[in-house]
Amino acid sequence: MKKESVVAAVLFAGLLGTPASAQSTAGAWRDLPDRFRIDTGYFHVSGNTVLHYNGLGTGGEVAFEKDLAIPRDANTFWVDATWRLGSRHQVEVGFTRLSRDRADQTLTRDLQWGGRTYNAGLTASSSTGAAILGGYYRFALVRNDRFEIGPTVGIGHLWLDARIRATGSGARPGGTTGDRTLDQSASIGNITGAIGGYATAWPLKRLAMRADYLYIKVSPGHSEASVTDWRIGADYYFVRHVGLGVQYKYNQYRYDRSIVIFDLGGDITYKGGQVFVSFLF
Repeated sequence: MKKESVVAAVLFAGLLGTPASAQSTAGAWRDLPDRFRIDTGYFHVSGNTVLHYNGLGTGGEVAFEKDLAIPRDANTFWVDATWRLGSRHQVEVGFTRLSRDRADQTLTRDLQWGGRTYNAGLTASSSTGAAILGGYYRFALVRNDRFEIGPTVGIGHLWLDARIRATGSGARPGGTTGDRTLDQSASIGNITGAIGGYATAWPLKRLAMRADYLYIKVSPGHSEASVTDWRIGADYYFVRHVGLGVQYKYNQYRYDRSIVIFDLGGDITYKGGQVFVSFLF
């Protein structure tokens, strides 16, 4: 997916080019830079993906982990960048790309996908992927050397794609039987947004504990969309500019649309632990 990679690169380049006038505001208690932070590392994902394409209700939903045996677990890398604009203002940009696939799974029930019926007994190969680009603004209502808390507003973009290819012998349109090949894929990109809050505490001079929670539910046109995004973690800085961190992150994106809208929709959830390196500037 080249388009989202280009967008992410442009946003990160803009942050890296911030003026030198934006100085550290961390205070005297902890002797660490506070203007710019980059976190990047390993993400162990447990996924749950229930999608519908040209259909709603039980008959039109495909649970990729249950129906197609796509692995729930996956490993990927991610990157976040946080820029402190001033004493009480922060902007964060993050990007994560996830993909999973499964080959040669015998279908145990009929599936409705892309306006076609994938009959039980067919051999299916499937894939699903998502790219998540998010931006967040945080305002510290309360801030001192050891603690800050305040509201957060987020906006981003979710790219989602899915494909099911099946072969075998089964019923054809018109009531005949014989060898069949079905191959239907779909993709969609949606703007996302959320509101919530955050908190950061420094129980030790070089130990940071962080938590974020964001949620929104909207009903644009003949559809309904919701986002739930939260995380909790800690990072410790062994030296002035470099630290190690761990956190648990949960993302759920839901897009339900009317049957008159023939787009990909459904529910996609990713959650799991992250281990990362944190760089301060």
